[in-house]
Amino acid sequence: MSTGHDPLDAADILLGPELSRSALLRAPKLQTSRDFTLRIDRTMPFEFVARWLPAFCGLWGAKVTCDYSDYDAALHGIGGSSAYDGYVVWLDWRIYASSMSAREAVGWLAERLQQLRQSTDRTIWVNNWPEASLVDERLFSFRTRDSERSRQLNYWLSETLAEQTACECIDLNALARTGEDLWDPRNDAASHYPFSGEATLAIARHMGVHLLPAAMGPRLKALALDLDDTLYRGVLGEDGIDGVALTDGHADLQRLLARLKASGMLLTICSRNEEQDVRELFEKREDFPLRWLDFAAVAANWQSKPDNLVRLAAELNIDPSAMLFLDDNPAELLRMAAEQPSVHILRAEADASRTVEKLAHFPGLYQLRPDAEASSRTRDVQANRQRERLRSEASDPLSYLASLQMVLRLHLNEADHVQRLHDMSHKTNQFNLALRRMSLQEAQLMMDPGQYVTVTAALSDQLSDSGIIGAFVCRVEGKEARLIEALLSCRAFGRGIESLILASLLELLTQRGVKWLRMDRAEGSRNAPAREWAERLGPETGGRYSVRRLIGTLKKQLGNHPAKVEVV
Repeated sequence: MSTGHDPLDAADILLGPELSRSALLRAPKLQTSRDFTLRIDRTMPFEFVARWLPAFCGLWGAKVTCDYSDYDAALHGIGGSSAYDGYVVWLDWRIYASSMSAREAVGWLAERLQQLRQSTDRTIWVNNWPEASLVDERLFSFRTRDSERSRQLNYWLSETLAEQTACECIDLNALARTGEDLWDPRNDAASHYPFSGEATLAIARHMGVHLLPAAMGPRLKALALDLDDTLYRGVLGEDGIDGVALTDGHADLQRLLARLKASGMLLTICSRNEEQDVRELFEKREDFPLRWLDFAAVAANWQSKPDNLVRLAAELNIDPSAMLFLDDNPAELLRMAAEQPSVHILRAEADASRTVEKLAHFPGLYQLRPDAEASSRTRDVQANRQRERLRSEASDPLSYLASLQMVLRLHLNEADHVQRLHDMSHKTNQFNLALRRMSLQEAQLMMDPGQYVTVTAALSDQLSDSGIIGAFVCRVEGKEARLIEALLSCRAFGRGIESLILASLLELLTQRGVKWLRMDRAEGSRNAPAREWAERLGPETGGRYSVRRLIGTLKKQLGNHPAKVEVV
């Protein structure tokens, strides 16, 4: 995002509840740094939606353009002949009603999607259909309603997309339930496009701030939250614990934040207050949906908020660019933008229900699929503080590591970990050696034992079970292997885990007769920890390592590392 008032003003217009075409035309034009092209295969116009996509995509620095197919009910040329960054299959499902049942229509589409998947590993989006009818259906039972076919179609489409690789739903039915005036018969008659202007804006916003950024980049990792007049009404230092007010809007905001935390997002406090007062507030106010233990880290003091946010990021082991800062004070937001321009910013409103609306549409928060590690993330970060105390009390590094009683479980080509491998490739930024943003199809291929040796690593110690925290992927070709990706969660930094995983992986490779290892590396803005670790492995010979010598180097570096390693 650019600095100045533009990001704040644009977010107020584009993310708030009063969404209108006139408001969008007034929204500031934001700078973009990334270009994406979408292929649109359609049986009804998509141009009405595409007109508004640039405004919403600008919020996450993206310029998105569309390349259209002809109108083709059979989808003969699905996907076109070029490579695209993503694919939209945009269907008027009504046109198939006379020739196919809902289940048959979805089955036919599944064949087309499999055809498209043979030529691309990019995300494919397919729209379902609203179950709301154009006419009043109070005189009809569910068996005779027009909406019954849409209900069946949506069910079978949901089942089919769940089985497809990297296929996501443009959920028009869910948008129809949000209260938008959905249908416009005049549009339908003139352009065979049945949706109203209001519904079109809602569709464009859903795609522009939810679906596209969720597939095109990593999800944000943490929120840094102001307190006074942000999470409640009032000033804690003046009104006291019982004096600050939890309005209905603020209760909804706290519930939304709790839901984000449950999805794996880390919540932190970045506030000008006394920490003890803040702790007592969240421990004593039983009407607050958020509790003290919901916060992974707290910076409640009188230091500058940009400095505090940097300290919070360091405590979480993440880059500040993976954080969203929420504050009601525009001066604080602009100072954050000036001093930490990579941090995402959002203005909290006096009417907290508006804040809820803006937060619910902020790019980078939308979650496409469940996160298997979500429940452990905050608890693991909190456990890190206990680990740091143990480190400071230990006589030497090995004594500290031994006190943790770590168990590292290595899973070999585990098909059940495909989703986690995909997720880590998009979320892990600091320890991501090759910066390979995998599609689900790629992650699935990398579990093939005939071509790959892929290790996913689970870590636990006496303080917490961290779940799957790392993955190393090797493609094997005879006596040579290529490490095409090495991933490690920031939660596992500082304990030698990355070297333990590589040493075990090399032992597995030697069992397959591998003698040489090449290592893919990419230089990104945040993956310096991964590159520095790789540099400590020593120089390559002719662009590759001797596996035997590399094992020796790792053994010297690890010494008598006390972690118990299990290959399962």
